[in-house]
Amino acid sequence: MGTQIRISHEDGSLPCEVCGFPTMHVAQVVADDGTVLGRTLVCTTCQRSRHRPDPVAGTEAPPDEVPAT
Repeated sequence: MGTQIRISHEDGSLPCEVCGFPTMHVAQVVADDGTVLGRTLVCTTCQRSRHRPDPVAGTEAPPDEVPAT
């Protein structure tokens, strides 16, 4: 499965320097076996917008539709 990022919302949050929302959290980077590999700062607002796929130019039909022939 790979590494995971675990965010504890109980620890509070800080304002993000990028988006300005108070959604910056300290997150743990965790291995498959549960070992904590480190910590990092994660903004849940900025991360949410990064995972939205950009539309691909030249796409003839959405992936769930078959192009008409």
